[in-house]
Amino acid sequence: MTGRIALKSCRLPPTFDRLTVMQTESGDRTERWRESYSRVRKDFLANPQSTNLKRLRLLGVDRLPRTARLLDVGAGDGNLCRTLSEMGFSQVWGLEYQAELLALHPQRERVVAASAIHLPYRTGSMSAVIVMDVLHHLTPAQLPCCYAEIRRVLKDGAALYLCEPAGTFFRKALTVLLMSPLSSVSTFARDKRAMVAAERDTLAPWLASERAVADRIVSHGFRLEFFRRCWLHSYGRLRAV
Repeated sequence: MTGRIALKSCRLPPTFDRLTVMQTESGDRTERWRESYSRVRKDFLANPQSTNLKRLRLLGVDRLPRTARLLDVGAGDGNLCRTLSEMGFSQVWGLEYQAELLALHPQRERVVAASAIHLPYRTGSMSAVIVMDVLHHLTPAQLPCCYAEIRRVLKDGAALYLCEPAGTFFRKALTVLLMSPLSSVSTFARDKRAMVAAERDTLAPWLASERAVADRIVSHGFRLEFFRRCWLHSYGRLRAV
């Protein structure tokens, strides 16, 4: 028992591999996504550090003590961890399941190879968990396990910060545009199209049910503090109770 709510057990169907996140995708499709992701991160149109800083401030992460123990779920090539370090946070940890991206992380000694549905950290060991553009890579059956694992590693009263694609009309229109011949006008657009195509098995169901995500997470031992839907993303801050 943690707080007043019993943590739910994390059980997956036996056909699920706990160390695979994008398990609906073939190896070739995952590789194409990774290659496109890596190029997008380097493109001047992306500017991940500026984007990260705006998101973190909107969510209220900048108000945390700089000694807080933070976990970046889905650390990728380390761009978010880098932003957090530049903000002055000294205890930034992360996990990433793709070895190729993990190898690019600037703080590899603090990042482990693992998936978002099996967090290799002690119960109640984290002051905050940050999840950006990760949940939509999980299948609907995997998401409850991810929420339960995040609640398990958080201290009572600690916060979960989320930024994920929002199923808005603008995003749907942009997706149609990306999948059209018009997206061939730039390398950046082509790479974004390749990423959307690679994510389609999990992105489509995520966008269809994104409005209810806060309620689903709350049922795993959280209290909703902040939720905002913008043109492309939804932002949430939930407190572990």
